[in-house]
Amino acid sequence: MKTCHIYPVAAGAGAYQWRWRCVDGKRKSSSSRAFELFYDCVEDARKHGADIDLDHAHQQIAGENVHTKFVAESSR
Repeated sequence: MKTCHIYPVAAGAGAYQWRWRCVDGKRKSSSSRAFELFYDCVEDARKHGADIDLDHAHQQIAGENVHTKFVAESSR
């Protein structure tokens, strides 16, 4: 199962953007840039082979501090 971490990164005073990083066995991949919008980050991760369960991702965002990364696990 491929695990994809989507996490915020500082982008100035009180602002943040989104990046992703996936691990598939020993192979790792990550976003080449930060995204202003969460969904743009999700779409880029999907474009690179991640299968993100948005229900799980949204639940983790709602329950976490914005400065903490969360894990979006594959829905398969």
